[in-house]
Amino acid sequence: MRFNRSELATLASNPSTRFDKEGLLIITERQEGIFWRTDVKLECWCKLRGNLLFYLKDKNPRSAVAGVLVLQDCQPRIHDVPLPEVEGYVFDLDFKDSPTQRLVTHSASDRLDWVRCIEACSNAQINLQIKQLEAQIAAHMGNRIDQGLPLPHDDFSWPIDGAAAALTATASAATAAAPTPVTATEAPFEEPQSELSELPICETAISCDNLPLDAFGRSPNPRVICSVLQPTSDTCLWRHHARTELLERTRTPQFLCTMRFLRSAGFEAGTRLRFSVLDVRERVSMTSLPLGHAEVALGVIQDATRLRLPLSSPRGECGFITLASWTPEAAAELGAKGCNVLQPPPRSSTQMFEQASDSVGSRQKGHRRTQSLPPKLGVRLFVPQQCGMERVCANPRMHSYRLHSSLGADISVLETMLESRVCCAVPQQLLSIWIQREKELLQEISGMGELSGEWRWRQMNLLEEHLRLLKDYSQAKQNIQQLMRDGVCYKRSATKTDESLEFLPVNLHVQRMWAQNDTQQRRGLLDIVTVGAFTRHDAKGRKCGGLIKLLQESKAWKLEQSNACKVQAANDAVQATKQLRKEIVELMSQLLQLASRRSARDMMPLCNEMVAKTRTLLNIWEPSIVEEAVTFIERHRIIEEPENVLMEPMSPFRKITQQLSALELKSPELEDFATPVVAPPDLWPRGQPLMRSNSWHPSNTSPSSSLDINAIDTLQHVVKCYNAHLRSLEQHKQQQQQAANEAELQGEATYQSLPPSWQGVLPPPAANGAAPSLQLIDLDEVVRARPPPAGFLDTKLMSSSPSANYYRPTEEPEPLDLTQLNIEASVMCLVSKLKFFCGRCDSPAIRLRHPKAPIKREGFTVAPQPQQAQQQAPDVIAESKEQQQQQQATQLKLDLTTQPLPPQPAAKKGNKFTDGLDLSLTTDWVAELRPSMRKLRHAMDRLLKTARLMHSVQRLQQDVRCNRLQASIMYRRDVCFSQALTALVSALMLRLWGSELDGAYMTLLRELGPLAYFEGLLSLYGAETDMWSDMCIAIEDLSAVNFRLVVAPQGERTPMPRITGSRQALEVLLPVPEHALPHNSALPSFKITPVFFNIGINEKATLGQTREQHRSNLDNYVRLQQYFSRYRKLGLSASCAAGVDTGHRANADPLDSLQSVLGFMDQQLRANVTKNVKILHLAEDACRLMGGLRFTSCKSAKDRTGMAVTLEQCRVLVREFQLPAKHVPYALSTMRSEGTRMDNVFKNIGKHKYAFNLPQVLMLPAMYRPPVGAYGKAQT
Repeated sequence: MRFNRSELATLASNPSTRFDKEGLLIITERQEGIFWRTDVKLECWCKLRGNLLFYLKDKNPRSAVAGVLVLQDCQPRIHDVPLPEVEGYVFDLDFKDSPTQRLVTHSASDRLDWVRCIEACSNAQINLQIKQLEAQIAAHMGNRIDQGLPLPHDDFSWPIDGAAAALTATASAATAAAPTPVTATEAPFEEPQSELSELPICETAISCDNLPLDAFGRSPNPRVICSVLQPTSDTCLWRHHARTELLERTRTPQFLCTMRFLRSAGFEAGTRLRFSVLDVRERVSMTSLPLGHAEVALGVIQDATRLRLPLSSPRGECGFITLASWTPEAAAELGAKGCNVLQPPPRSSTQMFEQASDSVGSRQKGHRRTQSLPPKLGVRLFVPQQCGMERVCANPRMHSYRLHSSLGADISVLETMLESRVCCAVPQQLLSIWIQREKELLQEISGMGELSGEWRWRQMNLLEEHLRLLKDYSQAKQNIQQLMRDGVCYKRSATKTDESLEFLPVNLHVQRMWAQNDTQQRRGLLDIVTVGAFTRHDAKGRKCGGLIKLLQESKAWKLEQSNACKVQAANDAVQATKQLRKEIVELMSQLLQLASRRSARDMMPLCNEMVAKTRTLLNIWEPSIVEEAVTFIERHRIIEEPENVLMEPMSPFRKITQQLSALELKSPELEDFATPVVAPPDLWPRGQPLMRSNSWHPSNTSPSSSLDINAIDTLQHVVKCYNAHLRSLEQHKQQQQQAANEAELQGEATYQSLPPSWQGVLPPPAANGAAPSLQLIDLDEVVRARPPPAGFLDTKLMSSSPSANYYRPTEEPEPLDLTQLNIEASVMCLVSKLKFFCGRCDSPAIRLRHPKAPIKREGFTVAPQPQQAQQQAPDVIAESKEQQQQQQATQLKLDLTTQPLPPQPAAKKGNKFTDGLDLSLTTDWVAELRPSMRKLRHAMDRLLKTARLMHSVQRLQQDVRCNRLQASIMYRRDVCFSQALTALVSALMLRLWGSELDGAYMTLLRELGPLAYFEGLLSLYGAETDMWSDMCIAIEDLSAVNFRLVVAPQGERTPMPRITGSRQALEVLLPVPEHALPHNSALPSFKITPVFFNIGINEKATLGQTREQHRSNLDNYVRLQQYFSRYRKLGLSASCAAGVDTGHRANADPLDSLQSVLGFMDQQLRANVTKNVKILHLAEDACRLMGGLRFTSCKSAKDRTGMAVTLEQCRVLVREFQLPAKHVPYALSTMRSEGTRMDNVFKNIGKHKYAFNLPQVLMLPAMYRPPVGAYGKAQT
């Protein structure tokens, strides 16, 4: 009784209250003290009302109330056998989550009556009675709201617990004269999906006056619900359409929420509408009583600007409802003619329709809320243009409001929430890049060949790790593809711990607010991307410290390992080699296009650029470092003798590497200079008659593009078991010092077969405790017993063309000097021909390399070079020492023939590569250039082969634990980065397609790049510490991504960005409409500047540590200050960059405002106050003034994010649209309870409740607290 003690006491003592059952009962009450506890039997008068059983202090029916029992989840049970210790007739009340309550009566009939009454008041019985009454009323008189019947709904209903039921009974008993209360059920009130650019038939604002008081003389808590009666419906049921917000204790409510009627939703002039006014008595359970209703046709609302209707109820008139409508003229004409043709989207940024006054004068214009304003005030309907927003977003949810400005005019607000169409596309493309990377690493490791000793175990361990990552990436990509086929565009917060969808961002939505102030001639947009924290959620709640802690541990490991820096340097060199090779191939492709047009003037700049890139390519690697890797391979590789190849069975390593061939790892570059793909020879050559069953050949059809997950899993299991077997053998050798011949036999056995545990069956231990003997089985029998899928296992080469950039296990590495000579000769020949075509035939050959001493690079140890004879390539001549010395003095000249040319006369100038060519007789320039380009391409492929071999050797020499740690860090980092990049691409696509692109913004993209402000609301306590750490690294990684604008293909309905490159060098191609790009200018390429400010606001922020958060915020402030320094040099208008159109420019300079905002932000950061949300507000202002991208995140982007987004919307309305400060709490409460953020909550958890409880709400800052009734116990 502590919750509503006075109301319950009034209900029990009111003489007019009708009780279901009254009488004497003996109640067993437990009384407790500090040192004692006893059960006391009290005989008292009891009253049953609904599911409330009141018991008084004594037998007197007029005595005071002693307590109440809420009979919820209660089942009465009668004791048939008399109890000796109890006198009377006993029955128990068995509660679901509470102790049993014992009651005693004086007669058996009295006990039976009490049991029947208690059973009848259960929740199940009441619901059954309500359904029967609903069916009877619907069968006789349709769905009549004025009789107290709730509207039908199909989705969800509000639950009623014991407290809510008690309050319902209290409210109904306190108002005995009122009609039966509407049950606490509520439909989602969702508008049907429609085109964003569709013009509404009309928009209606609602107000009421003279509403009745209740029995206690209190004003009602009104809310208006609009229902629609479909004319073609056979059942004649009223359906929900929209509702207003809830106002407290007023008889003259003026609602902010407006109602929009669209043709796409089936509305026309003859549609019947019913506006029902409800008195909400309790906000938690939404228990409400109907006050009255008014029915009207939509056409009547269209014709009248202001319509005042009386409310009818069974008690007669009970007040009035006023409908103020805004109707476009074009829409009104179509509605009168009965035409259902949709209007084309507007061309301007805002359409303004002014209703023409009636010539007779009967249609009087007026303001929608007050009658004191003059009737000359025009009524206008503003409809925003959404440009191409529907092409990049889907499933819109819209809510409209009309607010008062400080000058007495209206502020039109349209709130829209959408899903991003790239939510699944971006992670899928990233996974494709990472899958390709794992394939490359598998090729590198298997390309070393089979190693001996300890290195064989390390090699298999790396294979196992990469196969596991390949399986995880492939499975995640397959799951995302299934979601795309199902048309899903977002991931619910309730599934954030689902590992199968961990690469998708949680609850990614686009929040847009459009506002218009007619008095100021000002309109603008506010776009915010709401998304959950970029992290990898653990279903079991395990904490790892986040990426920051993991990277620090990895750095400590690298400091302990001398080889760690070598691995990183080798990986960077491989990536640089790949990037330079790609750029050189692109330049050659451009040169071929110019050569086909014989455009000599444009060829020389590209030629010079190609020479510069080739010079950089030749100077990446040091020959001494590559020689170390080659020496390691020659020392530890197992080489089969030619006479034993056909006789001995294949080792497990070779069988495994043959099964990797179907991964199709070939050079993905341009096809102009690649050797045609032919059927490659076998990886481990054997005689054709002796082909074994494990060399299984699939059909000649092309393999499927999608990997077989089961085949990858099977192969990973084989490698894992073989690796475990090698480790067990190594331990057994250390424990048992056997003879050398026995150890050799055992080592030979490991080459020939796999242990039986590869299928998950371990051999039984020996009886005497000794190590189990190795039981050998042939892999061929296993393959025959369990045939592999045809789409994965193959016996082809790991590389499918001679130009592929991987060594075969049996292939000898090419010396680096020979590779460099081939590249240099090809470039010299190509450049000489290009200069000849450009009219510079007398130009001498170029020089790419200069003789220099070996340089010791960081992370590498230069080993002494052995004196070896240099091998010769068939197309490159090795010059004598005398010639080399002569070239070092002048310039480097190479020839493409096998014989040296005779000495040329001194008077003749020219180039040996172009001698014999006649420009007048050369008609096909492309045919002359292509051979040199093909040779250069093949030479660069061989250089990449050597680079990858060197990288794999360095990784093999690294500590196994370090490799495993780096793999786990990389996977977690990929998960977080995928979520962050998806949110960023969604914001960029929204900016490029959802609003107009002016010259100022294109200049910002080209010269500086946009600012991306990520606002975090995480608390550095518990699991959210890991989330904050992951977000810091993921956002930091976004600064390395390059973005480039491309023209969107014609006729493409949904423009999709395309991601290219590698993990270290990603490039995102963003399609934009052709008309939005400036004419005669190159498409801009840019990078974003991300900043991340985090302030915890919930109850855990009080307990958490803020030192790391404060340090991170200071670092991001420095980055923001540096961005502003570069931004002010551009001289852009802040209002244009922010997407705000204003008719009256402010006198204050935007740059001065930005400077003052940043200065005040510096003061707030140095104050270091807990829950200082002013930092977030100042960062929002700075981001908007500089036209940046906005992101708001919390754990699930649902509760705290909803509070932050609505607060920012109101702050923009106050600062830019003159919303009075005194109206902010009311507007804020309305947006949080009835706006799109509540729709977001319903989409995620199926309830209209923010996941806060009362203590949590009290710990939030005052501006971030949800309204009463909008929060409760909900699963986040």
